[in-house]
Amino acid sequence: MVRRAFFVVLLLCISMVVLAAETREHTIHEILETTGARLQWDADRGIGVLRNANTYVSFRPGSRWGLVNYANQRELGEIRRVDGNIIFSAEAAETVLSILKPARQTSTDRYISTIFIDAGHGGRDPGAVGIHTINGERWEIKEKDIVLDVSMRLRDMLRRGFPERDIVMSREDDTYLRLEERTEAANSVELAENETIIFLSIHANATFNTRAKGFEVWVLPPEERRGGLVDSRTTGVSDPGVLSILNTIREEELTIESVLLSRSLLTGLEGSVGDVAPNRGMKTASWSVVRNARMPSVLVELGFVTNKEEALRMAEPDHLHNLALGLYNGIVEFIRYFEAPQ
Repeated sequence: MVRRAFFVVLLLCISMVVLAAETREHTIHEILETTGARLQWDADRGIGVLRNANTYVSFRPGSRWGLVNYANQRELGEIRRVDGNIIFSAEAAETVLSILKPARQTSTDRYISTIFIDAGHGGRDPGAVGIHTINGERWEIKEKDIVLDVSMRLRDMLRRGFPERDIVMSREDDTYLRLEERTEAANSVELAENETIIFLSIHANATFNTRAKGFEVWVLPPEERRGGLVDSRTTGVSDPGVLSILNTIREEELTIESVLLSRSLLTGLEGSVGDVAPNRGMKTASWSVVRNARMPSVLVELGFVTNKEEALRMAEPDHLHNLALGLYNGIVEFIRYFEAPQ
């Protein structure tokens, strides 16, 4: 009888230990140690991103909801901040661990399925026009023609290099498109669960300073707000507060990816035309096409039509080829980063 009672007590003790282990909270450090993931923390917005190989989990203490792989909303569980530490409830820890340590499968890998090339201006909108005197005669070059030429060359390079991906253009001839039509076309591309699309709007520059020359890439300022990235129809979430948090998380992710895409493009252009055109770096502005594209997006300025030397160069097929090649190499590098296991 005593022996039986001893075993009953022992089983109760074991059950209590197991239950405690299953219900205890976890610190962010335990999550990182268990998964081998890395944490990126945005102190200004109070948003964290856990990354393990090709899997990303974005979260915000105080919200039960997060994003998986930049797009998929997921209810994680309670996450809160206590004395400067981030605490995951047992439910949240279990969910995050199951996401960051899934059974081996390829369906969770991030994949850039579509590259959208927007050749700026067109039709009745010539864009910037460079007017110069060459051998005593008036000569002009139009932005819309330069960017269409480079965009078509880039399209062909990408289709040869990535026949399995969709290469989409906003225009393939001298057609006028409203700004909204360009981003609407990109935003309407259908994607599978783990697929991503990137957006490049290609332009040529102009300024009153005729000495200015070189290439640059523009991204949206980090403080710029993008609405409508997350909605109740796609998430099944109706709480406006939760939707706002999810939208903020998505904004942060698009900002990071756009900056990385910008840097890759600048590196590619420097390698192909850096010997004749200076790298003017990455800049920020609230361009309509960049702001309204719900994906990693950049605006590229290939050079200045108002600089006589650079304008003449942008009329040469070899230079236009090199500009397209620089963009191609930048995209290749970004794809390699975006899709590579880490």
